[in-house]
This record gives sequence, structure tokens and C-alpha cells, in this order.
Amino acid sequence: MKRTEFTYKELYNKWEKFINGGKDVTLLRKEVADSWIRCRNNNVNPFKKPLVLSEAEINKLLKENQFLINIVAPFIKLITELTKETNFIFVLTDSKGNVLDLRGGREALNLAVKNNFVVGANRAESAGTNAISLAITTGKPFQLAGPEHYNVNFHQWTCASAPIHDIFGNLIGVLTLSGHFSLKHTHTLGMVISLARAIEKELAYKEKIYGKEKNQRKSSTNLFSFNDIIGKSDAIQHAIEMGKIVSKTQTRVVVEGESGTGKELIVQAIHNESERVNGPFIAINCGAVPEQLIESELFGYEDGAFTGAKKGGKPGKFELANGGTIFLDEINSMSKDMQVKLLRVLQQNEISRVGGSEPIPIDVRVMAASNQRLEELVEKKEFREDLYYRLGIITIHIPPLRKRPEDIPDLFEYLLNKIAEKLGVKVPEYDRSIFIYLKSYHWPGNIRELENNIESAIVLSQGQKINLEHFPKKIIDHLFVNTNKDDITTLENMEKESIKKALDVFEGNITKVSKVLGITRKTLYKKIKDYNIEQQEQIEV
Repeated sequence: MKRTEFTYKELYNKWEKFINGGKDVTLLRKEVADSWIRCRNNNVNPFKKPLVLSEAEINKLLKENQFLINIVAPFIKLITELTKETNFIFVLTDSKGNVLDLRGGREALNLAVKNNFVVGANRAESAGTNAISLAITTGKPFQLAGPEHYNVNFHQWTCASAPIHDIFGNLIGVLTLSGHFSLKHTHTLGMVISLARAIEKELAYKEKIYGKEKNQRKSSTNLFSFNDIIGKSDAIQHAIEMGKIVSKTQTRVVVEGESGTGKELIVQAIHNESERVNGPFIAINCGAVPEQLIESELFGYEDGAFTGAKKGGKPGKFELANGGTIFLDEINSMSKDMQVKLLRVLQQNEISRVGGSEPIPIDVRVMAASNQRLEELVEKKEFREDLYYRLGIITIHIPPLRKRPEDIPDLFEYLLNKIAEKLGVKVPEYDRSIFIYLKSYHWPGNIRELENNIESAIVLSQGQKINLEHFPKKIIDHLFVNTNKDDITTLENMEKESIKKALDVFEGNITKVSKVLGITRKTLYKKIKDYNIEQQEQIEV
């Protein structure tokens, strides 16, 4: 059998002979060998650290790719939180290999800086064979390790890269997970591919629903209304009612809630039912814009404000939102310096472009969202108190999904139809008993996590009826997290615990429990008697 794995020493010896004029590339995969040959033919220096763009060029690069950066940032932020102890870094590049974003473990970041692996660096083939360049040239995911890299400065790294395409199939970027060579693992590439596919789906969704960032003045017909917010629970209905009340005013609003709860839906619905409905709705994720760019993004810049600035200047988000609404998402991530500047805008209702001296009056309704309680951040001195009181005249709290389990069946039905349409498949049938487990699960990712699990279930069911086996094991396990393992060793005991849990979830309502479990009321009564399950007073008869 042909070997596919080689030691660092074997690869290094092969590399050393090749750069000194050798021609033997037998240990290498064809794509890697072809790239090495191109590098040598193009006189790529295998010992030179890749160059980094100037500050002005970096600013221009980031502005040109802001839409992609905004989409990818939450994914990178989430996965770096999950992998922060593993000493990997996640890297986003554009279609030409220019680094747009780079986050991860401190040690890996320090190593990256030493090798000029920073924002503004280029990882196209002109820097030497690497996973990013191979993803660009082949259009396919690729993993590379150690001396497979043509440039000696990359030999310490193992890198897994996956291309990102737009809705037309055009390459627009590459996502990469990099770490020390000793951390090489075959599963790494699979994780990066999954993330890239998720990003492509989000890109398609954003492009379809919102339009690209350059089309700033969106038609309000593309926005959500209160009718699009699913849920009959008291908690979500209270949020909707609050939204409807403030939509009739010009009051500034802060929407607070965990990530994935649907804060922007409420904000869009408020705009759509306000007097500003015919004006623009401009959204910006404050946490996704690099700190050095946030001021020019919000307030714009004048001609010649900095090297590489667009001729004639450029209006910022506040100017583009004039007569309408600006939505500042993740306001809690805004730096203290920018908080001061935003406070001045809210006080004076005017902005000044970067590089400009003349104030520009604006008529904009400001709404913001935070995935942390701003009041708590104020107490911790992490958010300005004066800005909090200027901004949060009305605060609407969006409950996490675990606080409104009764909404899960309606959300499930809505998302099932939406995702099936997106995937171009028939809406599958499903076993209603899954709701026992879905309602019991704590949903740390909220509606976004539920949506992802439903899409996964549709794919795994392959057109058949969706049931419990199509959901992650953690959802099933969570139902029995407080149950003694000795008590669930048999199917009978599992059934007993399921009935007890369902009775608890539905507060003893026999009709609802029998419907969810897929059995008749008569059968349910019999099982309650057989299992000697204590009936609550509120059990329906």
C-alpha cells in the first residue's frame, strides 16, 4: 500500500534537495508537487518572509472586503472561543490570499507575528506553496503541514484551508485553521470545511434577504415585521408588545439578549412599523469592524483623509441612514474612545467626517443591540454610563430559547419549512415525540442552534421521517442529565422517564402529553397506572 504520511525529517530532506536543484517530488501529492515546481520556475525565494501591505493599503483592503468580514466574524469569534485552549488560529483571506482577519491562541498569534502572518500579509503562491494558495489555485479544501510548505518560514505550521464561494460559485475568500506542526490532525480539515459551508449559507442568506453592503439603502419590504417573529410564550409576546409600542415613537431603543435570539428581527420590525418605514434601514455590527476602521465606517471620511481614501470622500453609516434608522449591533463591543464620539453624535444630532471640519446635521433614529446586559457593564466600568442613559431610553429583553420551550414546536415547524425550501427538498414528516427532548435541552446557541440542528436532521433523514436519531446525542442525553443511570437501563424505564418528563414539561396536561408522545389518552392513562407515576393535581381528565 502506498504511504500517504511522512515524517517531518523525510519531508524536510525532500524539500532541501528540491530547493537546491533537485527534481524528485515523489513523496508529495500532485497539487503540492506542481506548486513547488511553479514556485521554483517563478523564482519564489523559499527563505524570505512574505511582505505585508502598508497601513493605507490594509485600510483599503479591509473596506473592500467588509461584507465578507462581517459575515465571517461571528463564526470565527465562536470557534476561537471553543478552541482557545488548543493554541490554533483562524485566518480569513480574500480571493487573492490577503489576510483580512486572524484570531486565536496567544502563543500561536505570537508565532504568526514573527513569521509576518498578520492582517495585510499575502499567502498566495507568490509567498510559497501553502494551504491557502492551494485552496485558491485548486478551488478545493487542502491541508498542508511542515516542510510541505515551500517557504521555510512556514515549516513550523500545519494549516487546513477551505475556499468560500458566493451564490454564483465565485471564490471570494479562504478560511484557514493553523497551528504548530505537532498539532496536525486529520479531523482539522473537516471542521474547516464545515465552517466554510456554514459561512457560504449565511452569505447566501444575507445576499438574498438584505442585499450586499454596497446597496445600503434597502427597501423596507425586505425587512421583517412583527408577524415574522414566531412564538406565543408570554416572554416573547411581551417583547413584541414593547416593540409595537416604541415603533410609534422616535425613542431610542436597546435590545438585549443572548446571541442567536433574534434581536435584529425585533429592531427591523420596529423600523417597519414606524414613521420612518420609507427611510433607509442601515445595520452595522460594531464587533465585526476593526477598531481602526469603525470611526470612518460610522461617520465617513473626506477626500484625502488618509492615503488610499476614495476620491471625493465617502459617507458613513449615519449619513446613509439619514431619514431612517441605524442599527448598531453588538454595541457592547465598542471601544471607550468610540463611545465618547457616539455620545457626542447622540447629544448634537450631527456628525463630522474623518478628515473633515464641518459638522453634518443628521435625522436618524438610533437602535442598538447587545448580547450582554449594558447595565451590568456600566457597573463594571466597561461601558460609559452617560452613553447608556442616552442610548437605552427603552430596553427590550429577548428571552433565550430555554426560557420559552413552549415556542419550540412553532419555531420547529417554521424553520423546517424555511430550510426545506432553501435546500430545495420536500418538507419531511417528523415524529412529534422529539419535542420532549427539544424542550428539555438548554439551547446555548438559541434559535440559531435550533435552526442548524433542524437543517442537519433534514439532511441526515434523506427524505424519510425525522425522528430522534437525526439529532445530536447531547440533546437526548440532556433529558436524563439528572436521572440515575441505573434507572434507565431498560426501554421500560426510559419510557417511564419520558412520560414523567413530558408530564412535567406540559404541567400534567394529558391531551398535550399524549399528542407529543404519539399515543392515545387511554394508552397514556394505562402507562401512568402501570408505571405508578404520581399524577399532579392539574392533570387534565
